[in-house]
Amino acid sequence: MITAPSLTGLFLAAAGAIIVLATGQGTPASAMVGFLTAGLLVLGFGAPVMAPLALFVLGAGMLTRAGRRIKEQSHAAEANRGRRSASQVIAKLGIPALLGGAAAVSPDHAATLGVVAIASIAGAFADTAATEIGPLARGPVVRWNGFRLERASHGSVGGMSVAGLAGGAAAAGVLATTAWAVGLVAPAGAVLAAIAGYAATGVESAVAATPAGQRMGHWGRNVLVSAVSAAIATAAISGGIR
Repeated sequence: MITAPSLTGLFLAAAGAIIVLATGQGTPASAMVGFLTAGLLVLGFGAPVMAPLALFVLGAGMLTRAGRRIKEQSHAAEANRGRRSASQVIAKLGIPALLGGAAAVSPDHAATLGVVAIASIAGAFADTAATEIGPLARGPVVRWNGFRLERASHGSVGGMSVAGLAGGAAAAGVLATTAWAVGLVAPAGAVLAAIAGYAATGVESAVAATPAGQRMGHWGRNVLVSAVSAAIATAAISGGIR
């Protein structure tokens, strides 16, 4: 049975899809997939989940569009002017959506699944923030080559900069704090989600330039961040951290 709060959440999800279309942040297909994704999250975790989800979707869109000319000059700008496709939405939010569906089917586990879902979204937001903020600062970039660091350029697969790392940490922290502020997770769960999400971006950076990372492609690495975030959170919860 769909409750009144869930209906409110679904209304907000529909409004979000309309905003994405109206602002040119996504294709019609991505808006529909985004609405379905938000719907599963709302059914599993209630209307409050729309706060961190909206922060990610709208925040990621703003970060992608910020300093477009600078990013183009350094070959770090996203294709299609950052307009999200359905595959991008699935890559970044597919795992949280599945967790929302699982919580809807098993409400007794919703609290635990909520922490894992927020960790996954925090990882996606941290990854986007690091990628988009790094080129704006124009600082030095390094990336892993085996077990050593080598100089790289902005836009390089696996590239890391001080500004990007700081931006990623801030993004994960703000998203997890938002989830706590609306009562979606407890304080310890928010801290865990932020750490898991940010740590996953480090794993992605280490894997990205390897042959396996190259074969994954951009969308595959997005899935990797989401999956590693969820895995770290799940392992920590299994160890008694909530």
